[in-house]
Amino acid sequence: MNWDAIGAVGQTLGSIAVFVTLGYLAVQTRHARSEMLRSLRQGRSEAIRGLLMARATDERLTGINARADAALASPPVPFVAALMQRAGLRAEEASALFSEQAAFWNYRLQVIPYVGELSGPDRSAFEWATRTAYGRPGVSRLFYETFLKPTAHPDAIRYIEKLLVQPG
Repeated sequence: MNWDAIGAVGQTLGSIAVFVTLGYLAVQTRHARSEMLRSLRQGRSEAIRGLLMARATDERLTGINARADAALASPPVPFVAALMQRAGLRAEEASALFSEQAAFWNYRLQVIPYVGELSGPDRSAFEWATRTAYGRPGVSRLFYETFLKPTAHPDAIRYIEKLLVQPG
């Protein structure tokens, strides 16, 4: 074998190494982007949950919102209207429950896309809590029927519906 042949083999191996490296970098870039987006969604979700829970637990804030909505003739969302009508709650109380239920939904919505990655016990606990909340009569079921089903992403609703038909 002469030096030209050895050089050609070296160049070929070098070219292959470059393509392998570029492929690896493409995979790493895609993974980093996916993780960045997941982190962004998680941060957004945590902020929304915090704001909703603040609204749910701050009586002064819920009262101000209810009075402002009434003064501006803003109709309540169907869940709040149903609570006021069926349970006899004041607008402030029903709005606080709306915010609390929305915070829990926001938490569940962050878990649903990754439920397959949970450990067996964590997945069972999550599915049990979700099935219990939305599968039996009560505030959470009313929230699900009057607010989530008409407004939430169809994939999330399909997931919940699938859970609700499974035995407890």
